[in-house]
Amino acid sequence: MSKRTGGRTWVTVDKRAARSVRAGHPWIWPDAISGTTRLHEGAEIEVRDVQGSFLARALAEGPELGTGPALRIITRDARDPELGRLLFRRISAARRLRERCVAEETTGFRLVHGEADDLPGLVVDRYDTTLVVKLDTQAWEPHLSAVATALKTEGGRRTDHIIYRQDNNVRNLFGERAPEQVTIREDGRDYLVRPGGGQKTGFFLDQRPNRNAVQDLTRPGDRALNLFSYTGGFSVALALGGAQEVVSVDASASILEDCEAQFPLNDLDSKQHRFLSRDLFRDLPRLAEEERSRPFQVIVCDPPALARRKADLDSARRAYRRLHKGLGPMLAKEGVLVTASCTARLGHVELLEDARAGLAESGRKVLRVLQRGEAGSDHPVSTAFPEGRYLSCLWLLVG
Repeated sequence: MSKRTGGRTWVTVDKRAARSVRAGHPWIWPDAISGTTRLHEGAEIEVRDVQGSFLARALAEGPELGTGPALRIITRDARDPELGRLLFRRISAARRLRERCVAEETTGFRLVHGEADDLPGLVVDRYDTTLVVKLDTQAWEPHLSAVATALKTEGGRRTDHIIYRQDNNVRNLFGERAPEQVTIREDGRDYLVRPGGGQKTGFFLDQRPNRNAVQDLTRPGDRALNLFSYTGGFSVALALGGAQEVVSVDASASILEDCEAQFPLNDLDSKQHRFLSRDLFRDLPRLAEEERSRPFQVIVCDPPALARRKADLDSARRAYRRLHKGLGPMLAKEGVLVTASCTARLGHVELLEDARAGLAESGRKVLRVLQRGEAGSDHPVSTAFPEGRYLSCLWLLVG
């Protein structure tokens, strides 16, 4: 149960949760809290062990806990200031880290990465002068004004707009209405992005180092295929790497219009490339039949998350095997397959197993693992929260 002392609500957690908190894990689950507890969304809660000793301060998920964490820890130091001032400190530290690991010319990157920046559930992406806030927990919802104030002061670079994306709705937190499209620079590439629109917060910023590697790996004259292309992050990297033709495939025709628009932005002739609207989970065999006479030297396969819950893992792995079986006939002999998973439960080991199994069904064989990739350094991982390592990428030489 929750109690109040000196104006602050506190809860007692069991011994296992106390050990986890002391080890640095940022979450506390509902069944770890003693008694029947009703907590208000965003309430700042003091967490104590069974002896009554202070463990941490945390933000509450709210009365409807569901199956997720009940509390997200914001500090383990009883001397730390109230949340508003703590936000300034945390965001300042996040900014300094990005100043170290993101090139000054790069204007699209993750500024705050939740648990890894000691602000669990809070994500902030920068798109030039626009910041997009996204929440993985509603515990931050009552504190959005304080978040925006801290971002304006400690966000580092010029900030004209701060917007909050919740599901498919966008709300202004600071500045006038944000532009529908902005241009960002990423390690020498330019991209049009719709801040707060589409998937994630508008762009897959986490794949930046993997786009760099794909660009370096592509050779002049290659034919390249980008499956689940979205707005063409990998497509542009392939073309700038020298591919004579890039075929970008996505289920959404409107998204492919944005994908095509990226090419002239990078002084590339979009007429040399193709953009196909296909449901790849249904139409991959037909695509393979159409393209098999002219195999691709490089294929990128970066599907959406397929296992958001543990119960989905088996079906996700079957889907990955089907995808790899389907793309096998389109890949040139000793071609390179770049395959990715954005699901923590499906990491490098599982991804390689499924790629090998699927390719084998199409008569192909993985000869070498050329490289392994993860999210960029603007998406760090806390050593106390290995669950934060969610993106896995493999470069495979296929015979």
